[in-house]
Parts: sequence; C-alpha cells; structure tokens
Amino acid sequence: MSGHTVGTRIPLRLKKELEDISRLEKRNLSTLLRMALENFVEQYTELHPQFRADILEAMEGVRRGEVEPYAVG
Repeated sequence: MSGHTVGTRIPLRLKKELEDISRLEKRNLSTLLRMALENFVEQYTELHPQFRADILEAMEGVRRGEVEPYAVG
C-alpha cells in the first residue's frame, strides 16, 4: 500500500500503549495507526451527522420549553 507520511507528536504514555497493542496484535505501529485513523474517519462520517442532528433537535426542544437544559437540571 502506498501512502503519505504524516508527522505528529503524541504523549510518551500513548506511544507506549500503542506499541504494546501493536505487539499484541502482531502488527507494526504504522499499520495500527492507519487502522485507527480509518476507524475514526468511518465513525465520524457515519455517526457525526446523526449526533449533530440529535443535538439540534434537543436544542430546539429546550427553546420550546419542552426539555430542561442539562446545566439547569
């Protein structure tokens, strides 16, 4: 698989945890990170629109006085 290189900084604790997972999964760290990013993008694109719609619906209920805001209740 060809791709592009992306550089980023992560906390040492997270790097160690990712390395532990990659050893357990018998995958190299690059593959593990690619899989994690693919899963994030898939979840974000599938769930985010519904999550946003749910929030807007709840806010409309608050505006109409049907639902009490969480911060108040």
